[in-house]
Amino acid sequence: MKTIVAVGVLLLLSVLSCTAGVMTSVNETFASGAVFNGTVTFLDDYSNVSAVDGWLTGGGYGNDYIDWIWEPTSNYASSFGSQYGGNFLMDGSQSGGYQYWVTFTWDFSNAPNLVLASPGGVLATDGGNNINYTDPLVSGSISSAPEPATSALIAGGLLAVAAFLRRRQKQR
Repeated sequence: MKTIVAVGVLLLLSVLSCTAGVMTSVNETFASGAVFNGTVTFLDDYSNVSAVDGWLTGGGYGNDYIDWIWEPTSNYASSFGSQYGGNFLMDGSQSGGYQYWVTFTWDFSNAPNLVLASPGGVLATDGGNNINYTDPLVSGSISSAPEPATSALIAGGLLAVAAFLRRRQKQR
């Protein structure tokens, strides 16, 4: 029983220390047939993104890993209205080794319900959704993804159930 309590306390402490922002799943399909699928982490107020982890596939782009944000402190779409957020989801490295980027713009006026938005048109450099300013968005969605804290709670619950069942089996 002491072990279960100790594990529970550790899990609770790890959950309380998780402040990763708001994670979402993003799916975008572009005119070339390319698809971006990934997880995007938004700031708590949804005004910008702080992390990305996903793949741009098809449409002549191959299998391209997208894993960093151009400038996490800048919101490139705010000039179109305070409800818009915009940034660039990048491949390669920050030292200039990038080849493809996804211009990513969203409307957060009904946060936490976010929608893709292109207030400047889909091919706009600051307020659009496209690849490298040339391949416009055709369809897409932003949906909730489990946050690390939620995953930790689920894992903790499963560990507790497993420990309970193991102890119960030993008593028989």
